[in-house]
Amino acid sequence: MTSKVALIGAGVMGGAIGTRLLETGNQLAVSDPNPPKVAVLTDLGATAASSAADAASQADFVFLSLNSANIVEKAVFGENGVAAGAKQGTLIIDMSSIDPASTQALASRAQEQGLRWLDCPLSGGAPKALLGTLAVMAGGDADDFEDSKVVMDQLCSNYTLMGPSGAGQTTKLINQVLCALNFVAVAEATKLAQDAGVDATKIPQALAGGACG
Repeated sequence: MTSKVALIGAGVMGGAIGTRLLETGNQLAVSDPNPPKVAVLTDLGATAASSAADAASQADFVFLSLNSANIVEKAVFGENGVAAGAKQGTLIIDMSSIDPASTQALASRAQEQGLRWLDCPLSGGAPKALLGTLAVMAGGDADDFEDSKVVMDQLCSNYTLMGPSGAGQTTKLINQVLCALNFVAVAEATKLAQDAGVDATKIPQALAGGACG
């Protein structure tokens, strides 16, 4: 199904999200202060917007892919931001990874202006976005979550509502903790092997099929 979508932020991750949305037949307006990043998507059929407000005015769904809560706030509520152009009821899907408290404050502010907000941080990176197989953990209203599936199902193979606003960002923090612990465990195991004179490169082969596999 074709949807009218805006993308604010066309970096590595945003560019991959935008590419996938175009490949699945959506109409995309893109805003980013870096013209070459915008050009990558316009070459694929996107429309270059003059501002975040301009992009949002053309869309039913506004995707954010930005680097910090401050940048998200400026992109949405700053001069010529999303809120200045979006029509009432527009659903903002924030795929940035920012802190839960900021997300809750931003979502509340958006709701006061008649906009809807889901925090949707992701796991899988640009390669999974291009394949449409991201894991995305969402926070927000259940009805908004259901409405978002028309576009999110094109990006995700695992899309889960974790709770109210901020719950997606909290789950992303949990994801990062678990990833970091795995990295530490692999490092400790490798050092143990090296200290004992065991060929660490053979560990994956030796443990495959067992409980550690």
